[in-house]
Amino acid sequence: MMNKSISALLVLLALSGWITGGIFSYYSKVNDDYVTKMAGENAFNIIEQSLKNNHTEADILAQIQKWKKDGWTAQTGSIITLCNLDPQKLVDWVGKNNITKICHQEE
Repeated sequence: MMNKSISALLVLLALSGWITGGIFSYYSKVNDDYVTKMAGENAFNIIEQSLKNNHTEADILAQIQKWKKDGWTAQTGSIITLCNLDPQKLVDWVGKNNITKICHQEE
């Protein structure tokens, strides 16, 4: 009788550990997704704020080149982040044809 009780307890402990591990794994993935999303949002906000006074695509491209030349790491780092996470967010500013050029120049 005691052997069956201990066996049942061990099975329940193993099962609860497996379930708890699954829950932790799921929430870890949710947290990673959130951090990635927020990194993209932060980068987007930095670039949006920095480009608010530039109205044409040519002005924006010139501004990005100036950041690269002058070593503005917040802006160039944000561009790299957007290139890696969601390059489509750059389309509104630089157009589809320039995204590849901008993203590959950053490497």
